[in-house]
Amino acid sequence: MSRHRPPFPAASLQKGAGSLSAWAQVTLPIAALRDAALLSRRMWDAAQQVLPIALSGGVQPGRLQEGIWSLTASSSAVAAKLSQFKPTVLRHLQESGFTLRDIRIRVQPQGERTARAAQPQSQGPTCPTTVKARLRALLAKAD
Repeated sequence: MSRHRPPFPAASLQKGAGSLSAWAQVTLPIAALRDAALLSRRMWDAAQQVLPIALSGGVQPGRLQEGIWSLTASSSAVAAKLSQFKPTVLRHLQESGFTLRDIRIRVQPQGERTARAAQPQSQGPTCPTTVKARLRALLAKAD
């Protein structure tokens, strides 16, 4: 049985550099995905300049494929309003230097909206109970 080996020399990664950015520098498919995500993010930053703030909160940028950029609206009402701004956004992006033929607007499926709404919002990283207990003990000792 052969073991799976990475398609690049292990020496090309610095020791301990297991981050996604390190992998993206040495693997073409991951680098392509990273570049596409960065391009979509730059386009979204530019698009928000011409969208009302209330509207942009209900839209998520998607991927760019063959000159068509996908945006996902949180509801059909947001999608309808976004459709009104589509020509303005498209023109603004093209004038900003992005190679774009069209913008596709999708509505987030109802099941995904419900599932996301049901998930509790994270308040940031949580601390393990053992660490909390140790911190309390140290605080008590300091008093």
